Amino acid sequence: MDRLAAWWAARTRGGVRAVLAVDGSLALVLGALAALGAWDAAGDRGMRLGVAGVALVGVAAAGLVVRRVWPLAALGLSLAATLAYLALGYPYSPILQLASVAAYTVGAWCPKRVSLTAVAAAVAVYLPVAWSSGGTPWPAFGVGPLAVVWLVVPWSVGTAVRAYRRVRARAADAERREHVYQERLRIAQEVHDVVGHSLAVINMQAGVALHVLERRPQRAAQALRAVRQTSAQALEELRAALAPLAEPDGRSGAEPDRRPVADLARVPELVEAVNQGRLRVTLVVEGHRRVLPAAVELAGYRIVQESLTNVVRHAEADRATVRLAYGDDALRVTVSDDGRGPATGDGAGRGLVGMRERAAAVGGTFAAGAGADGGFEVRAVLPVTRAGGAPSTGG
Repeated sequence: MDRLAAWWAARTRGGVRAVLAVDGSLALVLGALAALGAWDAAGDRGMRLGVAGVALVGVAAAGLVVRRVWPLAALGLSLAATLAYLALGYPYSPILQLASVAAYTVGAWCPKRVSLTAVAAAVAVYLPVAWSSGGTPWPAFGVGPLAVVWLVVPWSVGTAVRAYRRVRARAADAERREHVYQERLRIAQEVHDVVGHSLAVINMQAGVALHVLERRPQRAAQALRAVRQTSAQALEELRAALAPLAEPDGRSGAEPDRRPVADLARVPELVEAVNQGRLRVTLVVEGHRRVLPAAVELAGYRIVQESLTNVVRHAEADRATVRLAYGDDALRVTVSDDGRGPATGDGAGRGLVGMRERAAAVGGTFAAGAGADGGFEVRAVLPVTRAGGAPSTGG
């Protein structure tokens, strides 16, 4: 039932009336041309076309009106009218082209097995009728080859067109699936960054609160406030990241807001949250600070976030520096620490892969390794030029 519904929908795309109107116009034009050609062919043989001949041409053309709605019926009607025309002794004429169009339509719109059976039956019916029509002058190359040219060749072209449409449909479906996969991958990366960083900071702040709870209650309260602030921010970012999944079929009626809630303006919040614990982080901003394209803002923020997460989790550092250098053509992001150097844990490895992918997504470069003064350093260069090469300016 589903395949039948899909078959019907493909043929009546745009409405049955629209399809019938287009095919009806085609049938009218081809029918008129076939009638004129039949009139001339009969005259060349010293015959008069007559009312019956004109009527049969009209019936053959009428079959094309429903050629996409009922392809098999169109082929049967056009073929029957053509064979009756030949049986009356009329000479071969452009009336054959009407059934050729119907044969093409069967190949283009019917399943291959069905269309092959239909065209084989058409040829099988045509041959004995043509051979028994003694009054009809045969073409020089014979009845059999004519059947191939008249019916099989158009059907073959239609079959090729149908195969091409199927390949295009599969390619479009594969592209859609790839888009969905990439969107889910993006969301997973967002969730990973948000949850990973937030849990690392919350764990660190909770440890600080427990450590100073009895001796320095004010410091413990400060750490708990940082936990609350970090968790609230994480919830906000998670809601924004998961928003595209709220209406997966696009029936919400409004385009979801995909503007990132995370941008470079919130980097000081990251630094402040980490500074609440043992680790001291310094933020250095160089150049003219301005609003960059949203993708660059998000990539820069996430690289800083993941870098600080790795510092908290793996570096065992006392100090770290976040440097944002705004240039005319690129933003340079550097995060360095004085910890124990490159981490070997799996978590850090996956984080580096994610940062490299974020930089590459905006056409940038990424590098990470031992710092010049020891510890670990992350370096990313993110182009800030818009399409056409014009530098981005503040909004």
